[in-house]
Amino acid sequence: MKKIVLVLMIALMGIVVNAQPPRQHRGHGDPAQMVERRVEHLAKFLDLTEDQKAEVTKIYSMEAEAMKKEHQQVAADGTKPERPDELVMKARREQMKARCAETDAKVEALLTPEQAAKFAQFKEHKGRTGKGNRHEGDRRSHKRGENGCCGKCKQEQ
Repeated sequence: MKKIVLVLMIALMGIVVNAQPPRQHRGHGDPAQMVERRVEHLAKFLDLTEDQKAEVTKIYSMEAEAMKKEHQQVAADGTKPERPDELVMKARREQMKARCAETDAKVEALLTPEQAAKFAQFKEHKGRTGKGNRHEGDRRSHKRGENGCCGKCKQEQ
C-alpha cells in the first residue's frame, strides 16, 4: 500500500511540475513589445514628440526584423546549431555593433540638438557605445531612480 501511495505521489508531482508554464527570460519575448518598451523608455528620457516616437518605433521595428531574419538564417534547418568558433562569433558581434550604430545614427537624425546630446548620454548609460559595461562593479547593484538613471552617470561627468 505504501509503495502505491509513493508511486502516485511521485506521478502527481511530475504532473504538477510539467503543468507550469515555461519561464521567460527577462527582456525576451514578443519583439513588438520589446520595441514598444524601448521606445517608451527613450521617449521618456528624451521627451520625444508623437511624430518622433512614430519614426523611432519604425526604425527599431526594422532593426528587430533584421535581427529576426539573421536568427532564422543561423538555424534554418530547425535544429540547434553547434557553437560557432571564435572567428564566426567575433564577426557576428561586429555585424551587430554595425547594425546598432546604423540604427542609432537613424534615430539621431530625427532628434533636436538638445535631444541628440541627451541621446549620447543615454547610449553611454545603456552600454551601446561599445565601451563595455555601464559602471564599475556588479550590474545587479545598479539601482535606477527617475528617468531610469542611477545618478552615477551624472556624477561621472
